Amino acid sequence: MKNEKRILKIALAQTSNVLAGLEQNIEHHRKKVEQAISAGADIIIFPELSLTGYSLKDATYDVALTRDDERLAGLAGLSSRIGIVCGGVEMGKGSVLYNTLFYFEEGRLAHRHRKVYLPTYGVFEEERYFSPGSHFRAFPAKNVNLGLLICEDVWHPASGQILALDGASLLVVSANGLTRGMGPSGKPVNIQAWETLVRALAVTTTSYVAFVNRVGVEDGLIFWGGSGLIGPDGMEVVRADYFEEELIYAEMDMFKLRHVRTHTTLLSDERLPVLIEEYTRLHQKNKEYD
Repeated sequence: MKNEKRILKIALAQTSNVLAGLEQNIEHHRKKVEQAISAGADIIIFPELSLTGYSLKDATYDVALTRDDERLAGLAGLSSRIGIVCGGVEMGKGSVLYNTLFYFEEGRLAHRHRKVYLPTYGVFEEERYFSPGSHFRAFPAKNVNLGLLICEDVWHPASGQILALDGASLLVVSANGLTRGMGPSGKPVNIQAWETLVRALAVTTTSYVAFVNRVGVEDGLIFWGGSGLIGPDGMEVVRADYFEEELIYAEMDMFKLRHVRTHTTLLSDERLPVLIEEYTRLHQKNKEYD
């Protein structure tokens, strides 16, 4: 892109929050954003539902935010100096609720992504409270094309592929990843799965991937953190500690991105007509059994 900066400095805000404590969480965001501004970051990324907490249940409506909600005015104002990705409950038309990532830039809400895949199994019951989003879209942000994914979205490989094919070169994965089970390496088995998944997303889309996962304990659930930035070659740029709140920084190098995409032409080689035909066939096949 013209006038593109070579280096984009990214702040990864691995935070905890107060369940249903919207005002306290907004204030916590403000402090982290101001720290990132002082450090010269171009963009700061928070976890899924960072403004509200995860296990909201009957409090979901109480913390829902509208598009022009005055309670977000302070964060919107700070976005004149830094791009801000944060998560919350969005109230749409007809009082429909969404699990949403908001992106603020230049003093306004510039983009939002509504979580498409809502886990409703085991301890998860998101379909009871949220409606699913309906699309994935890349968009320009801070001299980079950005794509947003929320937790379960990334477990469906087509999600990240669509964003990369739509032009995204930085994929944001904001999550509330839980700790479950122990593997032979001494790490919970789902942490190993998450780290493999995020690295695979970077390699298969030749994109930078910013993974930002929350920490803390909430309603008996333990969130493990481990946020980080993965390069388009699958190499780890930076990684936060497990289980500790932390604000870390990493650099996205546009020259490296171009180098990897020049020598690994996965995106330009993709055969979209084949994918469209096969997905259409599968869709029709599934409709026959409805």
